[in-house]
Amino acid sequence: MRRILCLHGSGSSAEIMETQIANIRSLLPSTYVFDFLDAPIECDAAAELEGLFPGPYYCFFDKYSEEEMQKAIEFVHEVVEEDGPYDCVMGFSQGASVAAAYIAQQQLQGPFKEVSFKLAVFLCAALVPPQITTNEPLSNAIGALGLIDIPTVHVIGRKDPCQAQSLGLVKSCTSSMAQVLLTDGGHDVPRDAINAKKIALGIERVISLAYLG
Repeated sequence: MRRILCLHGSGSSAEIMETQIANIRSLLPSTYVFDFLDAPIECDAAAELEGLFPGPYYCFFDKYSEEEMQKAIEFVHEVVEEDGPYDCVMGFSQGASVAAAYIAQQQLQGPFKEVSFKLAVFLCAALVPPQITTNEPLSNAIGALGLIDIPTVHVIGRKDPCQAQSLGLVKSCTSSMAQVLLTDGGHDVPRDAINAKKIALGIERVISLAYLG
């Protein structure tokens, strides 16, 4: 059995993310167990989700700062300590940035500190939703904590306004263990059959890399 913790984007929810990745899940073994976590702060719906899914909606922070990111990391850590262990973390948008920061911070604590996840899947990683600007590149926020040295999958949309943040995160990960999957989409989880299959295969590859080497 492989356990995967799923972190949604800003203005979304655990229930919405479960719907967003349904096609990907259907292509993975039934022994993979997905836990979907609601972020701690209630907020308005993301613009691209408004009217499509009922609330409530949540975010890990409504405005990025180092302090707010640290609170988000601590929130996720409490969940991992209580409900873990997990094999993998999968994050979309803001959830991906929190997952990356959490892993990087754990690794910063030293080579003898065990990281909570063996691998990570980052879907359209971004600090903030695309309709909000930030002067803080995601690569800076993660890079200050150190290199992410576990197998990773990076799903990046060519039309995503947050594409630069996702590409920056790739540079903060060990290149030999990072798989980059480019799609023709925007800031959304690809749900078409072709991309869902690519993502599922990517997850299978990094799981093999994480456990078999």
